[in-house]
Amino acid sequence: MKSLLTLLLLTLTAACGRELELVRPAAGTPRSAELLVAGQTVTVELASTPSQRTYGLKHRPSMASDHGMLFLFPDTKPRTFWMQDTLIGLDIIFLAEDGTVINIEEASPGVERPGFPSRRPARFVLELIRGWSREHGLSPGQVIEVAAELAALAEPAAGP
Repeated sequence: MKSLLTLLLLTLTAACGRELELVRPAAGTPRSAELLVAGQTVTVELASTPSQRTYGLKHRPSMASDHGMLFLFPDTKPRTFWMQDTLIGLDIIFLAEDGTVINIEEASPGVERPGFPSRRPARFVLELIRGWSREHGLSPGQVIEVAAELAALAEPAAGP
């Protein structure tokens, strides 16, 4: 029985370690940045690796209203985001290569929907607390400047 409990504990510890690894940035990579969004300064965590982009804001019980996550992709193409395992409502803001807001989707946790797509190819995706865009007057066509230094952090997915 003691061996079984030890094995279970080791398995859980290993699983937790892998999950934490998904959100740990590479050495020397900034973890966050500040963006000016609709005249407001917002601190965003950077999701620049494939594993960080996949994990996103999953399992977080809350997030400050002046914080968010910026997903940095190495290319511009149609994007679809979903709310799997996401516990907080989010504005999913799709941005073109030049930072122009393409579309904004208000997403609630637990909503059954196949995904929230960009209406045109997107290079970046910004997630903020649900309703933030409406409250601060952010709308499609406005521009959010994403510094070239941040855009350059985007790592491509591993090849086959």
